Amino acid sequence: MTIRDIAKYSGVSIATVSRVINNNGKVSDAARHSVEAAIAKFNYQKPEPKKKKATKLFGVIVRNMSNPFFAKLIDVLEEEAYKHGRSILLFNSRNNLKLEQTFLEECKHHNVDGVFLIPRSLKDQHIRPLQNASFPIILLTVTSPLCLSIGTHHKHGGNLVAQHFIKQGHQRIGFIGSTSQQSDRFIGFKNTLLSKNRALNAEYILTPYTTESLKNFVQEQILDSVTPLEAIFCSDDISASHLYSLLTNTNMGKLVEVVGFDDTFIAQSLGFSSVHQPMHQIALRGFELMLDALKGDIEQNGAKKSLEHLLEPTLVLRSSPMITLQDRPYEILKEETE
Repeated sequence: MTIRDIAKYSGVSIATVSRVINNNGKVSDAARHSVEAAIAKFNYQKPEPKKKKATKLFGVIVRNMSNPFFAKLIDVLEEEAYKHGRSILLFNSRNNLKLEQTFLEECKHHNVDGVFLIPRSLKDQHIRPLQNASFPIILLTVTSPLCLSIGTHHKHGGNLVAQHFIKQGHQRIGFIGSTSQQSDRFIGFKNTLLSKNRALNAEYILTPYTTESLKNFVQEQILDSVTPLEAIFCSDDISASHLYSLLTNTNMGKLVEVVGFDDTFIAQSLGFSSVHQPMHQIALRGFELMLDALKGDIEQNGAKKSLEHLLEPTLVLRSSPMITLQDRPYEILKEETE
């Protein structure tokens, strides 16, 4: 007995029978009753889905290929894939949510075994549909309680920068980058400043920034100001490098402390401080999570393993101690050697 036989006996289309069996889509009460009666009469059993054939291909979707942090992440993933006899299919969503969703569909068409995703958005309505994908999806660099994910504790990263500025005695502090409710770097930074009675005035925040708005910001808050900013936290190394170059060209580079985020080769080569993400560990652990998911090994002692895996950041001060947030709020670990 096949689905075609059920449709013929019930006097309905094959599509209608499929919707009843899968409880998917609108079906009239009369049609549903007719199909269910036929299923019961002939003891029809829904066939088991065919096991998907492994392609040894992983999809990797990143937000911004030009960001050196993501480029390094891809390099590690590609190396691990090669070690395991696998290949990667790379997509650049260009921070476009619609493109990201299109590329997920492309991964489905290419029958990939799994996808590593650096998502454009962490909103529930964008992450929850990933649970229904036909392959495992691992979020990298950020985490969500709705999806297997591994990333840096971004709030702690912002916390570290704020603690450092406070320790240095800075009073007039600025920020460049996203200030949305999803921006944990900003939230950790702002909350720590507020807890120590340091105001983060609205005029000291630049969001979003462009080359022109950054020039205006530097002119107004530093060059033309009677009380110029003393320290600025940038939410990534790219914006920090633009700021650092502007300040250096105006001979203000040594008077304003600049701290970025990611600790890419940009920060290392220009010589400004930055929050270091354990990128290598993120990629390696992400690959392990993917292999576990493919084996169905996502349970431990009968219970689901945690979906979120957070790694701690460190603050690298160029020509200064390296600082991290552990059990104590502010701790010097070791000397930074350049």
